Amino acid sequence: MTTIWEILEGRKLDIEALAKKGWSVRQGREGGESLSIPFMRDHEPVGHKFRRWGGEHKWSAKWAATPIAYNEDCLRDDSLIDQPLIITEGEIDCESVLQAGFYRCISVPNGCGGAAEGRSEADLEASKAYDWLRQLEPLLHKDRVSEIVLATDGDKAGAKLMHELSVQLGRYRCKFVTYPKTRRADLGRERCKDMNEVLVEYGQAGVVETLNRREYVQMNGVRLLSQLPPLPDNVIYDIGFHGFSENYKMRLGDLCVVTGVPGFGKSSFLNDVCCRVALAYGVRIGWASFEQAPQRDHRRALRSWYTEKLPRHMTAQDTMAADKWIDDHHVFIVPDEEEDATLNWLFECMEAAVKRFNVKIMVIDPWNEVEHVREGRENETEYVSRAIRMLKRFAKAFQIHLILVAHPAKLQKVNGKYLMPSLYDISGSANFYNKCDLGIIVHREDADSSIIKVAKSRYHETIGRPGEMKMSFCLDDRRFREIERLA
Repeated sequence: MTTIWEILEGRKLDIEALAKKGWSVRQGREGGESLSIPFMRDHEPVGHKFRRWGGEHKWSAKWAATPIAYNEDCLRDDSLIDQPLIITEGEIDCESVLQAGFYRCISVPNGCGGAAEGRSEADLEASKAYDWLRQLEPLLHKDRVSEIVLATDGDKAGAKLMHELSVQLGRYRCKFVTYPKTRRADLGRERCKDMNEVLVEYGQAGVVETLNRREYVQMNGVRLLSQLPPLPDNVIYDIGFHGFSENYKMRLGDLCVVTGVPGFGKSSFLNDVCCRVALAYGVRIGWASFEQAPQRDHRRALRSWYTEKLPRHMTAQDTMAADKWIDDHHVFIVPDEEEDATLNWLFECMEAAVKRFNVKIMVIDPWNEVEHVREGRENETEYVSRAIRMLKRFAKAFQIHLILVAHPAKLQKVNGKYLMPSLYDISGSANFYNKCDLGIIVHREDADSSIIKVAKSRYHETIGRPGEMKMSFCLDDRRFREIERLA
């Protein structure tokens, strides 16, 4: 009959070294032998685990108080402080690592028994299964342990344990190992399962090589440039002005914020710019215009722009051609009478417009008419910050140019004339300026001229530089024409 010591020798372990550490074979109460493994704290035994071969209930334990990590005293050895900490799933695996010359190695006291599917961070903090880990927090501080190698078992349970350990220890410093392929066909799997199997098949050199090939646990958001997927080329539309195109180009994926005194021509300017792009590039525009009725206001403006005529001068053929062009290149987001135009509703409609009609430019006009619903104790600034973040993500995810019209909160007059507002004056938050890619102000100087100002541009060489252009607006064809550059 094979003895326990012979089994351990068969696992390529140094049984003399184990005996010196207090490993022993004892007679069990129910008959048969069991391996006794001491767990030391400050060189004193505070518990034992017992391992039986054959039959059920292979593992049992006896603790003076609560379970502790195997070989935890290595964390108190300052001579090892520059070495990585290796954590295994079992004591035999831990000894396999120690035998290969990595002396800063501990094992969890309860194998993968503490891990569970889909457990949240809050649940982990409350779980008694990791009390042993919390006891070691001072010894595991980042100043003492800068690198941790999670050498858990190469199965589903081991993967769960590795995940939960990395969450609690800090993923930024955690690495994992990939076990080599096994040469044993009888195991029914491709790779070795743990460090002891590596020791048995490949010797101490195999354990060393496996640990030396350790890699960082994946963290979303941290990549080398070579690891990032290639991005598609930026699609940029010229807006069709001779001079102002130097200040504003429509790049897909960007958020453009437009402001100005109500009634000073913001919608007319965007109508002109978007129609120029639709005609030049054959793209479709999405309009979420909550202050204009598409059947009346939009139709009149778009017909005049397309035909370059006032409605009273259009023929039947003119209106038919214009209406076809409108249907081919424009989509409208219109809430029902009993429906609130909330942000969530708006995102659903915009997604449908993009997917069903291939919209490339989306205009929300104005932001103030959206039904804003805050979450919990969220204040207005927090809500605006979250909303703009969502809008920017939408623009990038669906590769559209998203234009947001927002009214200023306060208007100032001097000698009976409104002063030009800034992007910081928009009602709700300075985040409209801080987080947009482009910021434009439309301001009417007098009955004959307007100033169109790009007040902010993130990427001057790509989407235009800040600047001002004086323009005139022709009511007949709904077009703006450049007069002179002001800045």
